[in-house]
Amino acid sequence: MVSNKIKKINDTLHSFPTGTTMGLEYIVDLGKESQKSYPEEDRVEENFIHGCTSNAWIKLLNKDPIQINTVSDSVIVSGLLYLLEKVFNGEPKSSIDPYEGQDLIDGLGLEGTISSQRLRGFGEAIRMMKE
Repeated sequence: MVSNKIKKINDTLHSFPTGTTMGLEYIVDLGKESQKSYPEEDRVEENFIHGCTSNAWIKLLNKDPIQINTVSDSVIVSGLLYLLEKVFNGEPKSSIDPYEGQDLIDGLGLEGTISSQRLRGFGEAIRMMKE
């Protein structure tokens, strides 16, 4: 269930000691893994996420249940997009309907840590998944 996955990620991000950058390092590590697993040939215009500060792509492998693959040239953005994979892959398409970028960022416990430009890109990725 999507809400359980969001809570689990939130718990993980909040399990790191306060005042450290370990949560950010976790997202960077996810991003590095994501960058290794996204095929170069899928970095095409139809998969491009417009509105993000970095170059970013989302490949919809299956619409229902959702199966996506994401990447960015920024490891932080790749990590954030990978969280979309962790939350929605394997879930019914209808599970994404209630979510917008800010809702998901807040639910993951990342409110106040994501720039408005990156949030626009994140929101655009969600919109692309809904199509």
